[in-house]
Amino acid sequence: NTDTSVANALRRTMIGEVPTIAIDLVDVEVNTSVLNDEFIAHRMGLIPLKSDFAVKMQTVYEAASGSNENNENYSAQSPTELTFKLHKRCESSQTAGIDVTSNDIE
Repeated sequence: NTDTSVANALRRTMIGEVPTIAIDLVDVEVNTSVLNDEFIAHRMGLIPLKSDFAVKMQTVYEAASGSNENNENYSAQSPTELTFKLHKRCESSQTAGIDVTSNDIE
């Protein structure tokens, strides 16, 4: 017998407290696929990334302001970004294409 708005507010609060990592900036060096770079970057941003390191990271806003009040794991070395690499090649003999999954991200 709870109002929907209360349940939704609780859900949004719980989701907001889970530390997450997301792909934001993608630098494509070589793209020989039929998909443009922006489409691939957008799709990569949709990949859910799991990391125990996320709780040790600062947000960009915390780093800019020097604030550490919301992050008890803060240290001067807390990064605001990580670098991932994806190397995948479709050989000409693979006419059906290839699957690229989060397991392919290094």
